[in-house]
Amino acid sequence: MGERIRRDRRLTDEEAERYQRVREGVAAELPEIRRLAKAAKPRILLKQALKTLKDERQRQGLSLADVNARSGIDRGTLSKLENDEDPNVTMNTLLRYAEAVGKMVLVQLEDAAG
Repeated sequence: MGERIRRDRRLTDEEAERYQRVREGVAAELPEIRRLAKAAKPRILLKQALKTLKDERQRQGLSLADVNARSGIDRGTLSKLENDEDPNVTMNTLLRYAEAVGKMVLVQLEDAAG
C-alpha cells in the first residue's frame, strides 16, 4: 500500500468564509431535512410491509383472486396496495391481507422526538 502524505495548512480567509457559508446552509436546512425524513419513515415502513406481504403471497403461489377469497379485499385494491408508490391502506385491510397469507401485523409505539 502506498503512503498517504498529509499536508497541514491553514485555510485562506476566502476558503474559511466559503466553508462557513456551507456549514450555515446545512444548519439552516437540517430541521427541514429531519422533518421530511421523519414524515417519510412511516410510509417507507408501510411500503416494506406491503412488499413483504406481496412476496409471501407470491412465494405461496397465491393469486390476487386467492387473497381476495381469503380476505374479502377486492383484487383491484390488493393490486393497488402492492404497486402504488404512495399506498393508502387502513389497519383493518392490512390485518386482513396479512392474515390471508399467514402473517400477523405488530404495531410498535415510540416516543415522538420533539
